[in-house]
Amino acid sequence: MQLYLIRHAESENNAMPPYQRIEDPAITPRGRLQSEYLAKWTSTLAIDTLITSPFRRSIQTTRFIVDQSPQCVHVWHNVFERGGCFRGHGPDATEGGPGMGRESIEKEFSALPHDCIIDETITSAGWWAGNRRETDDQANTRAEVVTERLIQSFGASGKTIVAVIHADFKRCLLAKMLSQVTDVEKVGAFVNTGITKLEFDGHSWKLHWLNSASHLPSRLVTGIET
Repeated sequence: MQLYLIRHAESENNAMPPYQRIEDPAITPRGRLQSEYLAKWTSTLAIDTLITSPFRRSIQTTRFIVDQSPQCVHVWHNVFERGGCFRGHGPDATEGGPGMGRESIEKEFSALPHDCIIDETITSAGWWAGNRRETDDQANTRAEVVTERLIQSFGASGKTIVAVIHADFKRCLLAKMLSQVTDVEKVGAFVNTGITKLEFDGHSWKLHWLNSASHLPSRLVTGIET
């Protein structure tokens, strides 16, 4: 598989101080511009499967992609940002929010001519359903599960997979996929709509490029990981 891991566009949390953090922010006007440029770039790909996190900022970013290039969207419950959908900021913020429910996600894509396939674990109660904040150990375990899901689903098929996810969880995934290649903790901030391309040949992962923002004009490059 050819796997493109893409961070969502700038969210309201990215643009505000941490103490103003909200649990499920939308993307900003600048984020919408970033998404437009991203969608023009992804339109040059022959995408076989488009995956998105259930967070609002990822779904809104993905919507620009499918508006430009209509196709089926797969909403995976387990590619959300590290920590999950929690309220507040800082290490003591552990109260969980609901996250978007199944009907709300379906509504985001209802005007499109193609299906939206949502993991069955996402219900009307919300994809996070008020669970407490995920720990770092749980996030790293989840990264192993998602890596295996990608391999089991697409393997060495040669298919082009695009996944719109998040900075911290992208770092968790790359730590699993590229443990023998690089220390991702030493990589700088992953920019909004930044693109990382990997290839899986059936045995191992190969990194083609990391955190590319070449599709964006310099005035739109943002990268605060919040």
